[in-house]
Amino acid sequence: MAITHGSYRKMIRETIHESQKCQRNWDLSKSIPEEDKQLLIESATNCPSKQNLNYYRLHVIEDRDMIEEIHKKTVGFGPIYSDYDSELRKENSFDEKTTEEGKYYTNPQVLGQLLLVFTENENPLLKRQDTYVPNVQYDDEWAEDRSIAIGIAAGYVNIVATQLGYATGCCKCMDSSAIADILGEVPVLLMGVGCADLSKDRRQHHYENFKFPTLKKMKNIEVITHS
Repeated sequence: MAITHGSYRKMIRETIHESQKCQRNWDLSKSIPEEDKQLLIESATNCPSKQNLNYYRLHVIEDRDMIEEIHKKTVGFGPIYSDYDSELRKENSFDEKTTEEGKYYTNPQVLGQLLLVFTENENPLLKRQDTYVPNVQYDDEWAEDRSIAIGIAAGYVNIVATQLGYATGCCKCMDSSAIADILGEVPVLLMGVGCADLSKDRRQHHYENFKFPTLKKMKNIEVITHS
């Protein structure tokens, strides 16, 4: 049995908890070295997927004008969260039926030095290559498999980026059709990667005078052990 030094375990634990956080602002005066960039891309494209199939394409965007245009299409963080404070949370105090009147905010986690955009790979030949049997009904569950594959890829990027000293933030709240007009393909997931602005709280909006709430204290995943 391999023995791992305690300090290494501590580093892994710190990586897990640090990578869980969504970064909302960036120090764009810094840049990501090419070697780090290629490692991040490798983590997104060489992670596990069902039957090792190519369920998605990856757009790696550094063009600042394109990133800014995509950012404009991420409006959707609504008023139901605007007065939520996990530190003051009381039981049943979070109500999704709260009025939706008020200001909506963009999701600035996409504004990092790199914007990774996962899009669909719908090549039907990749779904079940050479595995069809005549007169058998197949349920490919292709969309579900793709979602799982993209989730794993984003997780790999998240961990690798954190270990390299970068911050990340994923975004599903977007106008997919408008971004497709910019990108040429419909996005499934947006993921910003870059250098955090250490002069601000990580939840402070990159442009606005608004601090995103955190739902961290709501996370209490039950673990059922069978031994």
